[in-house]
Amino acid sequence: MPLRSKLQISITILLGVASTAIAAHFSSGRWMEFSLLLVVALLSSGFKVALPRGDGSMSLNFPFILYAIICLSPLQVLLLAALSTAAQCRVRVVKIFTAVQIVFNIANTVLASATAYVTYGFLLRHGFALLPALAIASFSYFFISTVSVAAIIASSSGEDTFKLWKAEFVWYLPFYFVGAVLAAIAFWLGQRFGWSTALLIIPMIYTCYRAYSGQVERLKERQRHLEETQALHLRTIEGLAMAIEAKDQNTHDHLFRVRTYVEEVARTMRLSDQEMKALHTAAFLHDIGKIAVPEYIINKPGKLTPEEFEKMNIHPIVGADILERVRFPYPVVPIVRSHHEWWNGGGYPDGLKGEEIPIGARVLAVVDCFDALVSDRPYRKAMSADDAMALLKNMSGTQFDPAVVGVLDSIYRDLEKKAQELKLPGFSRLNIQVAVGRGVAPGNGFEEKRPSPSWTQVAARKEEQLLVSFDQLEAAQQEAQAFFELSQSLGKTLRLNEIVAVMTSRLRNLVPYDACALYIRQGESLVAQYLEGEGVKPFNYDPIPEGQGISGWVAQNSKAILNGNATVEPNFENRFGKGSGLRSALSVPLFDIQKQVFAVLTLYSSTLDSFQHDHLRILQAMEPKLSLSLQNALHAQYAESCSAAGVRSADQEQLLQMEAARI
Repeated sequence: MPLRSKLQISITILLGVASTAIAAHFSSGRWMEFSLLLVVALLSSGFKVALPRGDGSMSLNFPFILYAIICLSPLQVLLLAALSTAAQCRVRVVKIFTAVQIVFNIANTVLASATAYVTYGFLLRHGFALLPALAIASFSYFFISTVSVAAIIASSSGEDTFKLWKAEFVWYLPFYFVGAVLAAIAFWLGQRFGWSTALLIIPMIYTCYRAYSGQVERLKERQRHLEETQALHLRTIEGLAMAIEAKDQNTHDHLFRVRTYVEEVARTMRLSDQEMKALHTAAFLHDIGKIAVPEYIINKPGKLTPEEFEKMNIHPIVGADILERVRFPYPVVPIVRSHHEWWNGGGYPDGLKGEEIPIGARVLAVVDCFDALVSDRPYRKAMSADDAMALLKNMSGTQFDPAVVGVLDSIYRDLEKKAQELKLPGFSRLNIQVAVGRGVAPGNGFEEKRPSPSWTQVAARKEEQLLVSFDQLEAAQQEAQAFFELSQSLGKTLRLNEIVAVMTSRLRNLVPYDACALYIRQGESLVAQYLEGEGVKPFNYDPIPEGQGISGWVAQNSKAILNGNATVEPNFENRFGKGSGLRSALSVPLFDIQKQVFAVLTLYSSTLDSFQHDHLRILQAMEPKLSLSLQNALHAQYAESCSAAGVRSADQEQLLQMEAARI
């Protein structure tokens, strides 16, 4: 229990005890009437109206306390309030009250009754009629008893006391006024027909109890409907988040961490409830527009081309259009559309700047960037939290809102600890690797298979394109000569290591590099067949899963990468200090006769952005000859392994045919 709640409970109990001590100094009479009224109040202790939320309930002993205020002494009023409240804490309770809760409830009712007694007496002495004085006294009773309970609940849940009181307790006020009227009627009947006739208040109170019980049930039904609707929204959000995760494998943990971060930052900045709900949703859905971006662009472990970046930039607009149709009851769409806007107006898609950008988008932009920096990405390794925060501070005032950066700077270490301890809910990844065996053919039929062009045709076409694209005659002659020598040398051997050695020695004159790697595809992994060069020390021979790192991405997407980050390769382990680090990579796929990637050739350099488009063009021009030579070498190597194993001639031929078909 928070210290604030403990302090409030202690003050209430002390005031209740003080009120009782003061009331004991006044003389008391009419104990017979008090006893009968107490018995009736105790018997009615089972009549309770449950609060709309939580385990609390509203007491129906209030009309009896008001009647006692009119007829009995202060001590008798407080005794009636205390004993009837104690009974209510023990009779027909949903959840057993603790000793502290019982004492607090008794003290709270005693304090409210004392306030109502003093208010009623003061108003009568100043000329008020009985009913107006009793109505005002009932309001004072209502205010004191409900505000103290609201304060305890609010301090325990972190809510605003006044907002909670207004939302949960104000609607009970009419019952207190009705109770004042009933107490006045009972007093009038007692004065006219004898005090025993005042017991007619019991059926009237029971009627009010039934009416209010029905009203509370309807209110609870509406509350359940609202909770079900909110749960449906949450399930919709999680379903859409899974759609994002199916496209971008890096978003699974990222979504939950960002949600945790934005909630803490928003709470520190005291954003409104609507803004908090919108941020909570946008944290999940801000990248949903990526479903319109090709997967190879999203997971590319290298720099994007201008065309690829232009395609990536549409995702805030597409995401906003998708969520516009959901019609969330809070402003999610503006956050999703503007979460890539810059504070200085240099962002996209609308070029908003400063406070033109929605506050939720400004918070999400800072948190999203911070979490991205401290997480592994296909194109780089994770940064430390301190380095990431330093980078955000450098971009404060240009890309990010300085106020949001300042808030994050004050709490990011605590957020990082919370993120590391974060236990993700049962949010399973989508299975997109399933295979469907049904279906004979697509409606439009299968594409007709055409024979692949011969290597001589492909090589001639590549040579022609190569020669045409050269800007200088001297460079054209040098590259053509190197290509001719490479073709001649590769045709003289079928040994894999010799072919790779010839390839790398000829290639170095055209494309400078510090390390060269040839990866052969085996199943869903790449195996390093050859590592050469001064920069190979950080590499090991562990298999690279398809899709991971630069070479894995190239194998999966059949596309080349220019100047990718070499350190994201799964088999890269820089154990030799910063001096041995490689900073850029050029990777190209090698295709078999079925146009399937069977190997990847990757060159690494210790210089940032070392490779040029001409280097990529040269490798792509040499690819057909390299691929054919490597396939022949692999075929021969497999044949030798079969012979060494003693395989019969017919079986060997069959295995060779199968291997040829595979590569």
